[in-house]
Amino acid sequence: MQPKNKLNNLGYVLPALIFIISIFLIPIVYTVVISFFNWNLLRPDLGVRFVGLQNYIRAFRDSFTWETMGRTFYFVIVSVLLELIFGFIIALSLNTEFKGWKVVQSIILIPFMIAPVVVGFAWKFVLNNDYGPLPQLLMNIGFSSIAENPLLANPNSAMFMVILADVWEYTPFVTLVLLAGLKALPQEPYEAAYVDGASAIQRFFYITLPLLRPSIMVAIVIRTLTSLRVFDTIFIMTGGGPGSATETLSFYGYRTAFQSYQMGYSSAINLISFFLAIVFTLIYMKILGWDNNE
Repeated sequence: MQPKNKLNNLGYVLPALIFIISIFLIPIVYTVVISFFNWNLLRPDLGVRFVGLQNYIRAFRDSFTWETMGRTFYFVIVSVLLELIFGFIIALSLNTEFKGWKVVQSIILIPFMIAPVVVGFAWKFVLNNDYGPLPQLLMNIGFSSIAENPLLANPNSAMFMVILADVWEYTPFVTLVLLAGLKALPQEPYEAAYVDGASAIQRFFYITLPLLRPSIMVAIVIRTLTSLRVFDTIFIMTGGGPGSATETLSFYGYRTAFQSYQMGYSSAINLISFFLAIVFTLIYMKILGWDNNE
């Protein structure tokens, strides 16, 4: 390739490179660097001091970090599992074309197109004990205890209410990914299995699931990565409460930075969340048998 062509090609990709570096790479590098410093905005007299791995050691020694990590695991596992189950059911239902199926598909995708902040406000309204339709319905059918223990103010139910909002919002995304995978599946294995007398259940477990594994992998990994950094919905619906019942690791990082003003420690917490995302991804790849040969 001639130097002039190389220069032209570089000009084509340069805007994208600048965008990626400025939006993604620089903030990540900055966060990594800050995590090795003690930087408290409430104590400017101390300045910014290099402390090495002390922020990470402090985080792992702090019992509250482990509590938030446990809540994060619970949120991720339950929400992603429910989204995968409901997404699979809806995708299988929409895989057969019927009259008006495009309209139904468009309606199902509406929650995914709503901003998480709006979703938080919507579900906070739905779950409000004074005028929310869900608490009123539950109280009318006999769950009178909700009047004294509101769903969002009860430590035993607050986290599941947040998960419910998350599942409502992101199940359409999982449905879309799985439906695209179902539409792309070859028909020859199904025809051969039908001729051999395989039942619908056998065709599902021995043909559909194995062939759909790449789509399942994509849906699980993307949803895990986004669930690990959930913030907007929790901030609007519960603010991390009641107490700390819905405070996840990413929310803890926010509170440490913008309420306690410990920027170095907050950066370390956020990077721990980032490494957890990598660990989850590797575990999924191992469980689903994902390798470069597939």
